[in-house]
Amino acid sequence: MTTTKRTHHGRKIEQSIRIKSTPERVWKAWADPQDIANWFVDRAEGHGTAGSTMRWFFDTFGYVMDIPVVESESGRLFVVAGDDGPDGLPYLMEITIAKEGGEVVMNLVNSGFADDPKKNDTFEGTVSGWQSALTAMKVWLENYPLRKRHHDLVVRPAQWTRRLLRELYATREGRAQWMEPDLPSNGEMLCDTGTEVTLSLPGEDGIVAVKAFTMGPQYFVGLDLMVWPEEGAPAQDAKARLNRALDRLVPLIR
Repeated sequence: MTTTKRTHHGRKIEQSIRIKSTPERVWKAWADPQDIANWFVDRAEGHGTAGSTMRWFFDTFGYVMDIPVVESESGRLFVVAGDDGPDGLPYLMEITIAKEGGEVVMNLVNSGFADDPKKNDTFEGTVSGWQSALTAMKVWLENYPLRKRHHDLVVRPAQWTRRLLRELYATREGRAQWMEPDLPSNGEMLCDTGTEVTLSLPGEDGIVAVKAFTMGPQYFVGLDLMVWPEEGAPAQDAKARLNRALDRLVPLIR
C-alpha cells in the first residue's frame, strides 16, 4: 500500500524514535483509545481506523481534540489531518513505522504551525512536548506494555527563563533544591529537550517529566508523574507530593 502524498503547511516538527517492540504494538499505541491513554492523553474515545474520528481528552486543561484519522494501517502508518490547526493552518500529523533489525523505528512529522516569530514559544513548546511524550511511549512499550498508566499532572504559573530552568531542571544539584524529599532528584535522565527533562523514578515503575511551557502569554511549570503499577497493585495519588515540590520550585524562579 502506497502512502498518499500530502501537503504540509507552515512549520513542521520531525522526530524519530527507536523502540524495542513490534510494529503492530507501536501502531496500536496510537490507534487504540486505551493504549494512547497509557502514555499520552488522559482519555480517548473512538478507534484509529481510516475515516473515523478519535477524541483526545486532556483533563487537567479541560481540553478536548477531535482527531480525524485519514490513513491507518496496522504496523505501518497512522495519519491524522484537519483543515483548522492551532494556528489556523491545515493540520497534518504522519506517523510511519518500520522494523529495523531488532527495533522499531517510528517517525513523526507534525505540521500546521505558523511561521510568525510571535508563535516561537508555542512552537518550541510543542517540539519539547512531543519529545517528552515519545519518551513516555518508549518507556511504556519497552517495560510495561501490558500495564495501565496512573497519571498525575500538576502545573503552576511561573515566569521562567531558560537559563534559570537549566540550573534547576538539568542538574541533580538544582533538582535537589526543590524536588526532595517528595521526589527523587537522582533519576536517570531519559530525555532533555532544553526546557524540560524526563527522569526515571528510582524504586517505582514510572517516570517524572519536569515541565515548562506557555499557553498564550502565560508561562507555566509543572510535574507530570506516570507510573505503571502491576495489575491489582494500588496506585498512589501523587498530587500532594507534586504540589509540595512545586511549592518549593516557584519561589526559586521569581
